[in-house]
Amino acid sequence: MKPISAFIFILILLFTSAFVVNAQGAESIWLAANTTAYNRGETVTVTVNAASATPIQGFTFQIRYDPACLKPINASSPIPGMNGLSLPQTEGLVDASFASTTPQVANGVLAEVQFQALAGCQTALTLESGGLAIRNASGFAAQLPGVSIGQNNIALNIDNTEGSSQEQPLLGTPLPLGSTDASNTDGSIVTTALLVMLLVVIGIIVISFVVYRVLRR
Repeated sequence: MKPISAFIFILILLFTSAFVVNAQGAESIWLAANTTAYNRGETVTVTVNAASATPIQGFTFQIRYDPACLKPINASSPIPGMNGLSLPQTEGLVDASFASTTPQVANGVLAEVQFQALAGCQTALTLESGGLAIRNASGFAAQLPGVSIGQNNIALNIDNTEGSSQEQPLLGTPLPLGSTDASNTDGSIVTTALLVMLLVVIGIIVISFVVYRVLRR
């Protein structure tokens, strides 16, 4: 396993139960938006921000949304070297993790997250969890202690008037988001299992034929 892959994997395990508090402290993560009014079909953009005196090597966050109003498109990070990891997504919850092989300064925007406005509605985006990661003395990913979650809710007003669906510029390499299609996943598993069984049967037939030929001599 590549070092960056191992680091991201450990990062995910560490942040599955991040603490959520209301105060915005010295080490903190919060949700922000420049615009909260949109039309149906437009791209809704919010940012996950952080303030940290310690350079980080990764971060993770979960944003709750209403799937009847919004559809997640992608996330990206403007921090150099921060690479996103594709994770299984659950409808109604964006789950994203990023990691870097070298320490990076995190004072400002950690990531930009884009959604498509599906219908006219009054809705909100909620930052349910978030965390920052560093590499400890042993070289493993470790949660940065004392990180609080500040502003965690963005109220959105989406008008039912059809708007423009123009592509918005990204801050970095996009990390595709969206719910995982369970039916396709199950189908892939079944197909793989059938192929393995077929190869096993063919192997047994070949081995049996070879043994038969040897015994006939």
